[in-house]
Amino acid sequence: MKHSHTYQHFALNTDNCIVDIKDVYYSNERYFCPYCHSEMIAKRGNIRQWHFAHKADKCSYDKYLHSIAEIMIMNWFNQKEHIILSMDSYEKCDKYDNCVFYDKINCKRVKKVQFDLKTYYSKCIQEHRCRDFIADLYCENKTNPNLPIFIEVFVTHECSQEKKKSGIRIIELSIQSEEDILDIVNSTNLNECEKVKLYNFKRKEVLAKDFTQPFQKYILHHTLKSYVERDTFTCRNYNHHRKGIYEISMPYDDCIPYFINSGGLYTIGKVKAYLDGYLKKDCQLCKWQAEDMSGSKFCKLYKKCGNPKYCNDNDVSKCSMFRENTQMINDAISDFNEYQKNDSVDIWNIDTPY
Repeated sequence: MKHSHTYQHFALNTDNCIVDIKDVYYSNERYFCPYCHSEMIAKRGNIRQWHFAHKADKCSYDKYLHSIAEIMIMNWFNQKEHIILSMDSYEKCDKYDNCVFYDKINCKRVKKVQFDLKTYYSKCIQEHRCRDFIADLYCENKTNPNLPIFIEVFVTHECSQEKKKSGIRIIELSIQSEEDILDIVNSTNLNECEKVKLYNFKRKEVLAKDFTQPFQKYILHHTLKSYVERDTFTCRNYNHHRKGIYEISMPYDDCIPYFINSGGLYTIGKVKAYLDGYLKKDCQLCKWQAEDMSGSKFCKLYKKCGNPKYCNDNDVSKCSMFRENTQMINDAISDFNEYQKNDSVDIWNIDTPY
């Protein structure tokens, strides 16, 4: 790991206590590197920022950072009366186990829960062996010595997979600078994030009734008129009241990318109703339908068959010239089938038993 600077602002004094360079006042004091324990010099000049420097060859800054993090975080843990750990828990829809539309994005959310580590863990020990592992920092459980917490300092190497799979609760702290250490020790809170990762903590899932997904529904009415309704339906009420003889219900936001080239759910619904035998004919599904410069739909054969020119004025049930637009129907069904590969759809008809 490369650092923007490698100044060491902390060292150990002869009492093995951490000293900040800004608190050094006497030049006759002796200071030592927290990692290699070689003697260090306090440099408090007028040009460079104050720092400690090795008398002889300096050791790795990463190893210094790891060592100083262990010591400072251990002291912080042992000295603080309260340390509040905030971790991600989850709420999910109370219908998750029997809803075909359940998905982890729309039907589950993160909820922060907090507990005081110092209520359960009494002291923190540096480089302590537990089972087959050596913890960077070992937090002793007050009531059960078999349930410790490991605090692992990640400077260049993440916590090993063996530790992660051990079942031991682990707090992994990403330390890339002295400032990262100070952010921790100057607070009484640890919040789960990219720099604070938790392993093997139990995460409680709470059921909630306020999850809803907006739905759209294609409805073929008894009069064979059809429409799409989007304002009144959700995943919780789409099947409570049936208005037509053939209905297709699905989450509103999800299907838009799939159906944009097929005219949306309105066209998809007509095609499905036609293929399932509930819509006998429809101008939109006829290969003789065209569109004029203004966007109005008209029949290419209106003069030949004697129907009104514009499709909105036609009674399609009386038209003898209806022919399937096979390409349009196939495209719509292809889009619909593509959607169904990953997402659920509710298709209901009047013959469906309750």
